[in-house]
Amino acid sequence: MAESPAIELPVLRRREDPFAYACHGCGRCCHHKAIRVNPYEVARLADALGTTTTDVLDRHVMPDGATLRQQRSGACVFLKDGRCTVHAGRPLVCRLYPLGWVTGRGGAEAFVERAPHPETEGVYGGDGAVADYLASQGTAPYEHAAARYAAVHDRLAAAAERDGPDPAPPPPLTDVDRALAEAGEPAPDDVEDRVAVHLDLLRQWLGGVEASAD
Repeated sequence: MAESPAIELPVLRRREDPFAYACHGCGRCCHHKAIRVNPYEVARLADALGTTTTDVLDRHVMPDGATLRQQRSGACVFLKDGRCTVHAGRPLVCRLYPLGWVTGRGGAEAFVERAPHPETEGVYGGDGAVADYLASQGTAPYEHAAARYAAVHDRLAAAAERDGPDPAPPPPLTDVDRALAEAGEPAPDDVEDRVAVHLDLLRQWLGGVEASAD
């Protein structure tokens, strides 16, 4: 009997494991990838572009409201002349590259090392740890925001399954600026503060729905 081909499992790493990567800006990783963004990432992109989340969603995000558009070449919508035009506000998945972040219940997590582009100019090393690389890429606020929005999303999904009269529509989930405007809330200049107000609006709506179901 012929042997089954070996299955190549991904390399899983912890924050304390050795890892280093130096990006040399070749832009080859910025093609043919479905980059999903959450409301926080849309807000950070808007901040980097000096525009609104409504504008970013209309011009740069697919109709699903969660995936960045691509150019005809397959390049990311924000790649121009081989360079990222929103580097300061780039999404978490871009900051993590060439790692992927896998989370589970109870705070379980692992980092998956992705296969590099065959012509990448990035340089790998072991002088440091995964945690050091994440810190250098500024992932902490993105990780925190991802957890907060995931919790809200779970509550919204549960609210949609409740019996009883339909409540008023919730604040827009993906469009931070529109949600604040519709609620008559002043939009703080700082993007972190705007997101905090947005999350508060969503939680207040959820609190009302959950209380009415008790």
